Amino acid sequence: MEPFAAPLGARARQGIPKYMKLAELLRERILRQEYELDEQIPTEERLCEHYQVSRITVREAVNRLVHDGLLERRQGRGTYVVARKLRRNIAKVYSFSHDMIHLGLEPSSVVLEQAVEQAPLQVVAVLKLPEPDRRVVRIHRVRKANDAPILLERTVIPAYLCPGLERADLVHGSLYELLTERYQLFPHTAEETYEAILLKPVDARLLGCTLRKPHPAFAIQRITFLEDGTPIEFTRGVGRGDRLTLGINMVADRADFQRLVGVSRRRSAEEA
Repeated sequence: MEPFAAPLGARARQGIPKYMKLAELLRERILRQEYELDEQIPTEERLCEHYQVSRITVREAVNRLVHDGLLERRQGRGTYVVARKLRRNIAKVYSFSHDMIHLGLEPSSVVLEQAVEQAPLQVVAVLKLPEPDRRVVRIHRVRKANDAPILLERTVIPAYLCPGLERADLVHGSLYELLTERYQLFPHTAEETYEAILLKPVDARLLGCTLRKPHPAFAIQRITFLEDGTPIEFTRGVGRGDRLTLGINMVADRADFQRLVGVSRRRSAEEA
């Protein structure tokens, strides 16, 4: 029996309901990663026995953590730990891989497509592709952190700027690292827009979501430029709504945009 089973009743007698105290104890265990992300927590019966409380107390405590986004009930399977959302500052042009490493997470990608093709007219216009070479390298990836899918990205890069990029290792490597180190292309500014959507079934599968209910997501479009204004990247993607939150910190006349990323559990824009 854990040492805080007894204080539970004592704290409750001081005016703090037992379910709130139990919720805080479970919250602490989750944040200390005693329950790992995507791990099933003990059943109501086991929690009742362990903490010497009633089933109603356990149910109210779990309900509180579900409401707070730390737990998730899965029909017929039990209650599981949900990813906490992590803050990333993207006021500057960012690299997904480097940001995940900075957060202490292991980035990786599943490359679904990586090939050279003739660019459609829309992409020609966005990337201002010159005649006669209007080919692009199309890169379709599922971006992961600690092996949990977060983003589905469809990226096109001008082929004339990056010869051989279609053969580069993007499973573990960073695209921006390749652009800067191999091709001496340094992202300077970017335009990024977000739109709330529901996942398409095909994208839900790729992102590991169940198909039993609609899943909210963010459609993300990004155009990245060199310092001289040359477009070098056009990405359309989707980020899972349960792992991605957007926020802005405003100070006087300056606003720093931030992305909050949840990286350990659970759409889509049109292809570029």
